[in-house]
Amino acid sequence: MDWSKAKTILIVALLVTNIFLAYFLYGAQDTGNAVLDPEFIQETEDLLGRNGIVLQTEIPTKTQQLYNLTVEYEIMQPGRINESFFGSEGTINRSEGAVVEIDNGKEEVTVINEKLMIYENSGEEAVNSIEDIEQAVDLALGFLQERGYETQDMGLSYWRETETGYYLDFTKTFQDSYIELSYTLFRIENGNIVRMERTWLNTKEIEQTDYKIVPAPKAILELLSMGDASNKTITDITLCYYFDPEKQEYLDDYQQAKEGRAVPAWRVQFKDGYKVILDLE
Repeated sequence: MDWSKAKTILIVALLVTNIFLAYFLYGAQDTGNAVLDPEFIQETEDLLGRNGIVLQTEIPTKTQQLYNLTVEYEIMQPGRINESFFGSEGTINRSEGAVVEIDNGKEEVTVINEKLMIYENSGEEAVNSIEDIEQAVDLALGFLQERGYETQDMGLSYWRETETGYYLDFTKTFQDSYIELSYTLFRIENGNIVRMERTWLNTKEIEQTDYKIVPAPKAILELLSMGDASNKTITDITLCYYFDPEKQEYLDDYQQAKEGRAVPAWRVQFKDGYKVILDLE
């Protein structure tokens, strides 16, 4: 094979692609409409494909009305968790930092910064028969309901079956849109919930917004610069709300953030569970 010739062809192809994209992104008078042109969308899909990114869903061309949301973390108080999980029979151990452990035999709950809760159960005896994903979801939601948690705002955003059970990823929802990064993860093995991890956001205020979000066909081009997105399959592209404490400029220590603003963003879900939030303006 003439590698010199092949290299030349590749360079020319890339130049043509860059010129094409530059026209749509910068040369057209109405960029918003230009990037929604079928020709641009097709070129976007081709570029993703060349980088090993497979599309199993359509690239959205419309955006629904979203709001500015003020969200606040669900505060996880060790005393309340001890009561709801163990009937106040657990032993609360506090470290010098922001970590609290609540021990009750084979079950343990770890609370970090009062915003992250990790439940673990080392018991091996199966108490439930799980035959499909519906039963797995019922088990997980029932687990929370029995401990006094509301579950109407929990959407199953990802799941997979394992050799011994299921892995479930629930995300906070508001009017059919996900709020990131707000999650409750379950690992079910042999009919038991052996681990749950939860960081949850609650909606505090809702306001109209003139926030201009980048159209999806343009936004997902950002994936081309992300090495972790290569050789993966996209299963869903949707608008969501995104709260990142590190981007709240008024906070001196984002780890101590209790609330903040969640803005519209594009949420890209991959087949293997990996997801990317594109909050470009």
